[in-house]
Amino acid sequence: MNFFFGIKFLEFSSNLKIPIFQNQGHKKSNYNLYCINIKDNKWNIELYSSQSTDDFYMVNNYDCNNDNIFFLASDNEILNYKEKGFKNLIKLNNFTLTSPAYRANLEINLKEGGFSSYQSEYPLQMINKKGSIVSPLNILTNKKNSKNYLIFKNIYKDPINEAFKGYFINLKSKKIIQKFELKTNYTNCIEIHNDLLHEEIYFFTKNYTGIPVYLSSRDKHLSFEHTHPPHEYILSEDKFKIVANFKKEFYEIIC
Repeated sequence: MNFFFGIKFLEFSSNLKIPIFQNQGHKKSNYNLYCINIKDNKWNIELYSSQSTDDFYMVNNYDCNNDNIFFLASDNEILNYKEKGFKNLIKLNNFTLTSPAYRANLEINLKEGGFSSYQSEYPLQMINKKGSIVSPLNILTNKKNSKNYLIFKNIYKDPINEAFKGYFINLKSKKIIQKFELKTNYTNCIEIHNDLLHEEIYFFTKNYTGIPVYLSSRDKHLSFEHTHPPHEYILSEDKFKIVANFKKEFYEIIC
């Protein structure tokens, strides 16, 4: 099961296009699109009334804000979920569990400018996790761009908007370059100044995981892409141990 999210900040807006079919062509005509957000420290679930075709649900730029989360489910699945009290986000179905991977489309737009797209799935297995994220700043950004941004989406199972710290850290000098506040169950947006775009500077979180996505703009054109977890770059049987030791260096810097 996957969740889907949007982005809205400064001159940027977004919209979502979510397939009602799997890669093999199997459709779920009884699946509806639901929107979930936090109200009064509880999950609030509503059937989303969207423009749709026979194959896609569409979420407009008004509802693609930094708080709303979307997912596909049947009426019976939602009914069973509500009967259990829907205190936490849980697995409702396997519809988006496919090979090749199920993909939706998040299109981000620059006012009076261009647009770019990203796959926009937040996997179910990530909503139960606490931990840390390490992501290099310079791989998907460029000093020649007018602006570079880090978009960091966190979705956590509990209905909380809890503050936690994010850092830009120079691993070579062992120094915190910038510290900022992030929020759970929210699309966080941070501008990256060009003087931070060096191979030794990383984005790091201490308490919560999420998906780091990098957005760049130049001459009304946009680039929009995410980095992968460090272990996906390592071809070794002990890659998780290597990554754990790598993250330990960052913990030692912020403690």
